[in-house]
Amino acid sequence: MSGSAAPEVRPPPAGAAMPWGMLATLSAVVFLVTGSAIALSPFLLDIAHDLGTTLAAVANLLGVMSVSWGVVSVSAGALSDRLGRRPVLVLAVLALGAARLGLAFAQSYVAAVAWQLLAGVGGGGFMGTVFAAVSDRVPPAQRGRALGWVITGQSLSLVLGVPLVTLLGAFGGWRVAVAAHALTALVAAAAVWLSVPGGTVAAPPAGHARARLRGVMSVRTVALLLANTTERTCFATMAVYLASFLLTTYGISMQALALALALVALGNLAGNMLGGWLADRVAARPLIFAGASVATAALALPLMLWHPDVAWSVVLGFAYSLANAAGRPAVMATLSEVPGEVRGAILGLNITMSSVGWLGASGLGGWLVARHGFGSLGLLTASFALVGAGLAVVAWRARRESGVTGTHHARR
Repeated sequence: MSGSAAPEVRPPPAGAAMPWGMLATLSAVVFLVTGSAIALSPFLLDIAHDLGTTLAAVANLLGVMSVSWGVVSVSAGALSDRLGRRPVLVLAVLALGAARLGLAFAQSYVAAVAWQLLAGVGGGGFMGTVFAAVSDRVPPAQRGRALGWVITGQSLSLVLGVPLVTLLGAFGGWRVAVAAHALTALVAAAAVWLSVPGGTVAAPPAGHARARLRGVMSVRTVALLLANTTERTCFATMAVYLASFLLTTYGISMQALALALALVALGNLAGNMLGGWLADRVAARPLIFAGASVATAALALPLMLWHPDVAWSVVLGFAYSLANAAGRPAVMATLSEVPGEVRGAILGLNITMSSVGWLGASGLGGWLVARHGFGSLGLLTASFALVGAGLAVVAWRARRESGVTGTHHARR
C-alpha cells in the first residue's frame, strides 16, 4: 500500500477489549438517528397548519422518510465496504442534520417532502453501516453484547425520544424542536469521527479470492434476512397500533397512555440486553431467535385478544416486547459472520429488509384493524413470528449441513 492509502482494518483478536467508548458514542447516535423517524409525530397538526396542508398529508412525511431510508441502507453498507465505515457514517449524520435544518425553515409541503427524503438518506446511510462498523472492531464471540448495546439506542429512542422532542416543542414550537435536532446531529457527526477508527476492511490473504455479495447470499443468509423482516413486522405492528389499542379498549388518559407505552418500551430494552448476553453464550445463535419468535407468537394472541384490564395488558405488552427483542442481537451477530469486505452490504441489506417489515406492518395492520378489529393484529403477529421461527431453524440447519462450525465460540 502507498503511504497515502487508508490503513486496513484487521479483525480483532479473540479476547480483545470491548471498545466501550465507540459503543457508547454509536449507541447515542443511534438514539438520535432512530428518533428522527418519529420526531415529527407530536407536531403533525401544527405542521399541517403551518404548511397549509392536511393532517393525512403531513402523516405521509413519515412514510416518505422510511422509503428513502430503506433504499439507501444497502448501497451505503456496500459503499462502506470500499471507502471505510467512518466517512460513510459521518456523511450520513451530516445529511440528517442538514435535512432537519432545512425542514425547520421549510415554507411549503413540497419542500418538507424533499427534506424528509434527504433525512431518510441520512438515516438509512447510518443504520446501514453502523452494525458493520461495530462488527469490524469486536471479536465474533463478543458481538452479541456489542450489537445489543447499539440496538439499545433504538430502544431508548422509543422511551425518551418523543417526550424529549415534545418538551423542546413546548418551548418554541415544532420548528425549534426540529432545529435543535439538527444542531445535535452536527455535534454527533464530530463525535462519530473521533470515536470510530478510520481505515478500510483488510484485503483477504494472498491466494484467497475477495468475497462477493452474490457469493455469500446462501440459503442461510437469505433465511436470516427474511427472519429479520418477520421480527421487524412483529415489532412495528405493536409500535404503530398499541397506543390506539389501549385508548380504544380502555379509554385511558394521555398521561396514563404515556406511562403504559414507556413500560412496554422498557421490555424492548431488557430484551435487547438479554438477547445480546445469550448470543455470546449459545453457539447456535439462530435457535435463540427461533425461541424468541415462538414466545412472541404465544404472547401476541392474549395481548390483542384478552382484555382483562389495562394493567394486565401493559404486563403482556412488556413481555411481548421483551420476547420480540431478545432474538434480534443473535440474528445481527450471525449475519456479521460474513467476510468483512461484504459485511457492510449484508448488514445494510438487513436494514432495507427491516424497512419492508415496517411498511408491511403499517399498511397491512391498518387494513386488518379497519376490517376485523385489533384482535386480528394478534393473529397477524403470531403468524409472522412463527414463520420467523421456521426461517431461523432453516438457517441453523443450513449451517450444520454445510459442515461449518461457525466463527464464534460461546462464552462459558
